[in-house]
Amino acid sequence: MLKTVHIEAPAHNGLFSVQMDIGVNQPGAPVLHISLCVCPDTRQLTGTGQILANAHPHSLGISYLKGYYFATPVTADVEFPNVLIIMGVPYLAPRFSSAVPQPNMEIFLELDNAWKSGFCTYKYESDGAWYTVASVPAGFMEPRMLASVV
Repeated sequence: MLKTVHIEAPAHNGLFSVQMDIGVNQPGAPVLHISLCVCPDTRQLTGTGQILANAHPHSLGISYLKGYYFATPVTADVEFPNVLIIMGVPYLAPRFSSAVPQPNMEIFLELDNAWKSGFCTYKYESDGAWYTVASVPAGFMEPRMLASVV
């Protein structure tokens, strides 16, 4: 059963989803939107990510994300104990393609216990070159409703 939760405690029962806006309000930098399904039992993550770049010349389509997370021991000096390591590959549109998708995104994300805020460093590939966005804020994004077309 998939559910969206507003996490207030570190314990979770079953799958839950997390939506994050990464790099919002950073002038000139691209914004990364990720939507993840988290399985606490296996500590695996899957989902999608998309880089949106208004003033940035390099933009990507939607990437399939897969990764893992772990929790560091909670101490007074650890503000973001949840560490997510995620790899992204592009969705392939052509049917019957024999091309093997190569990674186009690497994400290292540190989140607080509520999974609502933190910091992120990510790399993405565009036109054969890799770009790095380092130490940008990540914030919880309220799930958005899809508008139906009538």
